[in-house]
Amino acid sequence: MSRSPLHRAGALLPPISAKLRVRWGWTFALLLLVAGAELAGAVATHRIVQKGRAFGVGEIAINRWDTLLFTNEDEFLHQIYVASGGMTFDSSEQPPGQTIEVNFPSSGTFTVRCHIHPKMLLTVHVQ
Repeated sequence: MSRSPLHRAGALLPPISAKLRVRWGWTFALLLLVAGAELAGAVATHRIVQKGRAFGVGEIAINRWDTLLFTNEDEFLHQIYVASGGMTFDSSEQPPGQTIEVNFPSSGTFTVRCHIHPKMLLTVHVQ
């Protein structure tokens, strides 16, 4: 009869108790839960183009902590500002080709405008 290498070496492992199995099971389940929560809560980046004195979209829905990247593809300056829903952001002048990053840490609806071109309007819904 063939013996396992552990038996031949004289090192017989003790059986795993039911209590230890349960602990390892709960530990593994907790690790999976934490990893899943991290992936589900991952922040995203959304690109908004500014061209023709307008934002590329008029409305966008994002999650909390997501970031909007505003890229000026016009041949003139823009200046991004948000002053609604308890959030305030005011960029410096944005020359052509420059990208400005705006993070949205709170839920709500926010209005994004351009100081230089007041008809530019973007509504951001943060979930």
